[in-house]
Amino acid sequence: MKIKYLYAWLIAAVLFSCDDSTTGIGDSTISAGDKINSGVATYNVSTRSILADSVYARTNTAYLGKYTDPQFGEFTADFIAQFNCTDNFTFPETIQEITGIQLKLYYTSFFGDSLNAMRMQIDTLNKVIPETELKTFYTSIDPSQYYDINTKPLARKAFAARGPSVNDTTYIFTDMYGDETSRLKNYWQEIKLPLSLGKQMYNKYVENPDNYKDAESFIKNVLKGIYVHCTHGDGTILYIDDIFLNLNFNYLIKSSSGKVDSLTNGGIVFAATKEVIQANRFQNSERLNELTEETKCTYLKTPAGLFTEVTLPIDEIAEVHQRDTLNAAAITFTRLNEKNDSPYSMSTPKYLLMVRKSDMYNFFENNETYDEKTSFLAEYVESGESANTYSFTNIAPLISYCIKEKAKGNYTEDWNKVVLIPVDTEVDSSGNIIGIKNSLKMQSTSMVGGKNNPIKMQVLYTTF
Repeated sequence: MKIKYLYAWLIAAVLFSCDDSTTGIGDSTISAGDKINSGVATYNVSTRSILADSVYARTNTAYLGKYTDPQFGEFTADFIAQFNCTDNFTFPETIQEITGIQLKLYYTSFFGDSLNAMRMQIDTLNKVIPETELKTFYTSIDPSQYYDINTKPLARKAFAARGPSVNDTTYIFTDMYGDETSRLKNYWQEIKLPLSLGKQMYNKYVENPDNYKDAESFIKNVLKGIYVHCTHGDGTILYIDDIFLNLNFNYLIKSSSGKVDSLTNGGIVFAATKEVIQANRFQNSERLNELTEETKCTYLKTPAGLFTEVTLPIDEIAEVHQRDTLNAAAITFTRLNEKNDSPYSMSTPKYLLMVRKSDMYNFFENNETYDEKTSFLAEYVESGESANTYSFTNIAPLISYCIKEKAKGNYTEDWNKVVLIPVDTEVDSSGNIIGIKNSLKMQSTSMVGGKNNPIKMQVLYTTF
């Protein structure tokens, strides 16, 4: 934003917006005839890249695959999942035989090579995942704590995001007149599981129907869950929307004679839903450690890769403006157009959350949204005069909050630091943002900054 616009903004703020929301730095009393002076001060702000080796990811989307990027190195994604069971579930009384069981993974999108050859492996869990522990929903979860690596896996399957291994369905959406408005193609991988697993699941019901009384009983007594991971291949990450376990059987129904003597096929579907646990594990290579040492720029890389830490010059502002009123503080982060030799470019994060470093974990754990006091949201601008930027137009409330916090002696080592985190937003029917979550897509960008390259923050103030 140009200085002349900042001054115009300042004058408007002084003349028309002097209310309870105005942020004060020092304490002052206005007497009749006092002159109001206004100004703009510019401060250096230091930034650096920091590792985000684990993020809170309570999500219905599962991620599977491996991708090695020339810039960021190797990334792998796998997941563990439980299956839900409806309350007081019952099987048909006339089941004659269990005929099959399949795992189905549905997705509409992926990152990387659509025809790249991969191989997945499915293992059963031998320990119930602790739902009450927050670490369960962090992407550093260790699947080896919940399954036996020496036990024979349930299944292995070669696959590609699109290709011979894939089934697909096209959904056509229409308007009220029946005219087509859009199409969505849904893909799924079907993995045949051992028949013995299906028989074992049914036998648990025969032994005691209460094993299927509810989801908790089912997970504890029938199937604790599965671990799905890739053992071969590099170049594709699936974004899996739905996970189903299909159990097939033959059973008797009434025939035309009125007797229950006609054999037919049936099936039950158990789904991995939000009522039970689905936990993603992400791993990045040591290459990210090297990027944190970069001094001429900073990086953002998701999922669970790199964030940008910002150290605000709050002590300096407090010293210079002891008797001033802080009207606004604006800071802009500029994206760099870097060349990446990868054939599959990661997208640029659409939204950045600015949050205090001390709050960067509990913000997501508590399902908070930004309050424009200690947390702020900026949207990426692609074109126009402010192209390639994320702008936080007024973080003055944060600066004032930190000054008061330090004055009370109630502050930590990171009291003057914030972190920029790529996020996804959830909106209501009116388009209002009602939820914020860590971005788990393959995204990245570099920004102007770094230890040896400070960026600027402009402070608008008035002196009475």
